[in-house]
Amino acid sequence: MKKVLKYFRWLYPGLRIKRWISLVMIGVLLILLSSPYIFQPNSWIRLLYIIIFTVGAGILIAGISKLIKSLIEAVYPYKERELIDIIYEKRLLSRGPKIVAVGGGTGLGSIMEGLKEYTSNITAIVAVADEGGSSGRLREEFGILPPGDIRNCLVSLAEVPQLMRDLFQYRFQEGDGIKGHSFGNLFITALTEVTGSFQEAVEESSRVLAIRGRVLPSSLDRIRLKAEYHDGSVREGEDKIPDTGKPIKTISLMPQPVGPNPEALEAIREADLVILGPGSLFTSVLPNLLIREIQQELAAKNVMKLYICNVMTQHGETDGFTAADHLEALKTHCDKNIVNCCLVNSGRLEYKLLFRYAQERSFPVIFDRERIRKMGVVAFEADVVSKSDYLRHDSFNTAKEIINIYHAYKKQWKKLKKKLL
Repeated sequence: MKKVLKYFRWLYPGLRIKRWISLVMIGVLLILLSSPYIFQPNSWIRLLYIIIFTVGAGILIAGISKLIKSLIEAVYPYKERELIDIIYEKRLLSRGPKIVAVGGGTGLGSIMEGLKEYTSNITAIVAVADEGGSSGRLREEFGILPPGDIRNCLVSLAEVPQLMRDLFQYRFQEGDGIKGHSFGNLFITALTEVTGSFQEAVEESSRVLAIRGRVLPSSLDRIRLKAEYHDGSVREGEDKIPDTGKPIKTISLMPQPVGPNPEALEAIREADLVILGPGSLFTSVLPNLLIREIQQELAAKNVMKLYICNVMTQHGETDGFTAADHLEALKTHCDKNIVNCCLVNSGRLEYKLLFRYAQERSFPVIFDRERIRKMGVVAFEADVVSKSDYLRHDSFNTAKEIINIYHAYKKQWKKLKKKLL
């Protein structure tokens, strides 16, 4: 009896459904009544029933159309966009390449924002060694993984209105205890406390923001970074490593061993394309690659593994580094097969911005083609620099170039495999 009564809820007042159901029923009734007579020998009677049948079919189509529209309007979140555009977009993007992007900081989020226009099969694998700013404070006070870089990626992949994205990025400017914290960091922290799991908190945040793709921490362990400098000295803590200004020799994780996130390993196994960076080389990109199982999975992948070289050097990390020096650091710390391609900016850099960056001891990364070629890495160059107030990668130009490189590489690789076979 309860099951029968459940269906009567569709007849509740105010649902704007009963009228269209009635219209559908009228159309069906007219079609059923006229169908047996449309083949009568009497031409006038047949014409009358053909007209009735046609009217019934028209009423049925109109009723179904209005019913579907009424249902969609009740649950459809994108009021400002056409439904057909959303359906086409989602179907098209679901057939896009499976991309895994590894890194951290604002650089990874920037690339995610551009790539989501080409595919919904995106997985961001994010470093969890951050100890500075809001993330560091929450990590220390609540014993959770740092949420900042993960929040950036979530917002970059979000499909919710801009106001919601701005809310997640909003940073409190005053207030005892919350000054300097971003709302998104606090939201993820609160969800971690409610769910009892940082990973589940990230998943729930992904649903709230309706993200296109996935964001995964590279490890669920609480890890720290340790740097050894060329003078033999050592320093611990992601936020403290660049402060010395000394050239970094090696970077390592502690405590060992570090367990990988199993979902991150699975995403790498299924990837059609792997992207490393952009971002701080020693404190955002390498911490993910130093997890042994992640490094092994990446080295074993026989796909395009593209390193996005930074536009500018970073004081305290990559002072004086060329593009080849960035690649050399990757190969020194990781398996030689960790990367097979790189993308370097060739766009013009504004003089005024260069002067401002020079005051912070940050300079353009030199593209030393010949040295990269000798390393066995295929180098691509393109104008991918942002034209805003910062010398960093433009989200959409960089994503477009990545997709173009991927398709070109895929075609060449197919030809090469045929020759080998």
